[in-house]
Amino acid sequence: MKGNLKYFLLIILLFGCERSSDVIAPLQSEVGKLIDYEKIAAYDSELLKTLASEYDDASISKITSGKIIYGVEVYKLIYNTVGYDNKIELASGVVFIPLGVNNLSTISVQHGTQANRNRVGSVNPLFAFEGLIAAALGYYACEPDYLGLGFSGIVHPYHHYQTSANTVIDFLRAAREFAKIRNVQLDDKLFLAGYSEGGYVTMAAQREIELHYKNEFNLTASAPMAGAYDLELTAGKILENDRYPQPAFLAYLIYAYSKIYKWNDLNYFFNEPYASAIPGLFDGSKNTGKINESLPTDLNALLTPEFLASIRNKTEKRLLPKLKENSLINWTPSTPTRLYHGGKDDFVPVENSYMAYDYFSMRGANVDLIIIPNGTHYTSAIPAIIDLIPWFDSFSQARFYVQN
Repeated sequence: MKGNLKYFLLIILLFGCERSSDVIAPLQSEVGKLIDYEKIAAYDSELLKTLASEYDDASISKITSGKIIYGVEVYKLIYNTVGYDNKIELASGVVFIPLGVNNLSTISVQHGTQANRNRVGSVNPLFAFEGLIAAALGYYACEPDYLGLGFSGIVHPYHHYQTSANTVIDFLRAAREFAKIRNVQLDDKLFLAGYSEGGYVTMAAQREIELHYKNEFNLTASAPMAGAYDLELTAGKILENDRYPQPAFLAYLIYAYSKIYKWNDLNYFFNEPYASAIPGLFDGSKNTGKINESLPTDLNALLTPEFLASIRNKTEKRLLPKLKENSLINWTPSTPTRLYHGGKDDFVPVENSYMAYDYFSMRGANVDLIIIPNGTHYTSAIPAIIDLIPWFDSFSQARFYVQN
């Protein structure tokens, strides 16, 4: 399939010459199309057992003990999706296939916040360790890199609803096409799970599937974990304080929205020297830890007084409407859904999950909320996974593990 890539790149370059005002909706036949694939790794079951036992959290080996029975082949996929300008974009992701078993259920795992373009599963499968272990436990595991990461060179559309949903749905389409090429038989079960940004992306994909693609996908169960589902609430909770320990997350969202909505004025949001530095910080070469080293945790130093004041008194006219537009508390899930969140999450306010649970449950949704007592954003991931596994097990005989 290597030769097809040049052909589709030419088509995309031609489409890209049109102005946004002239853009027409992409052809449905091109959306989710598999463009190229490449085998990038293979692991036998003994090596996977060793990797699980040596992972940086001791709980991992307890979760997987006695359950890893399959070797795994790993493939990088290139596929078509729709970007925030409504044009077809090439994106990448990784698929993990368990060996020696068939009639597989599918799990799509959405990873957490990543700013370094190369720290994704299609570049190194160990960056998608959750998918690797899921396949070792008997699942056809898919993990999209997202637009702006992996093969894609655009600015990552961080917490943008439509592109978040598109990236997952279109990757599932490409992965299904790839399964046919590899003669991998899939059953009709589909599970979604993700933590942090992955929690938001999971809920975005779930919402879009339920509203528009229920005839195409049989969504079996969904587990969004520690996500910012109500972005307006999240901004309010973060910016009511003078300090925020993860300024990279905040700058990432504002920079992404500036690109998506063509604001082109970072000085409206950020004080100097940060306004000028931010494009270079988010050029895809740095992780969020490195970016945090270049940004102050003091919000008064990072953000302009006018912007900060207008956010706090809810009069801001640029960012706030877009946060509301991209929030996910405006529908009723029909799929069994379980929300997880740390009670002391210091990065993504736990009020997101309380708000989602109250809204969904009052409208009759089959939704549960699991709060990890005293759990921070980092310490809640493993307890959430330990609880999640038997719940997903109840829908399928296969067993798997997911994590940020």
